[in-house]
Amino acid sequence: MRVRIRGRYFTLAFDRLPSTHDGSCNYEGREIKIRKSLRGERQLEVIIHELLHAAHWDLDELAVEETAEDLARVLYRLGYRRP
Repeated sequence: MRVRIRGRYFTLAFDRLPSTHDGSCNYEGREIKIRKSLRGERQLEVIIHELLHAAHWDLDELAVEETAEDLARVLYRLGYRRP
């Protein structure tokens, strides 16, 4: 899937990843990957996390983690789900 983040296009794919990674964002290569076996709130959190990296590559990891976790929790409680 092709997504636009802050005016730049990225490829977003659900794929197999090493066991140490649930997601990745290659800013230079414009590629975001999400572990395809993730479900529920964790999947939403990882998607938000990697999109934040794409949008604000200069943020430190702690800021991205905290923000993604908070946003995912709120959105999930509001009923947002991936079909």
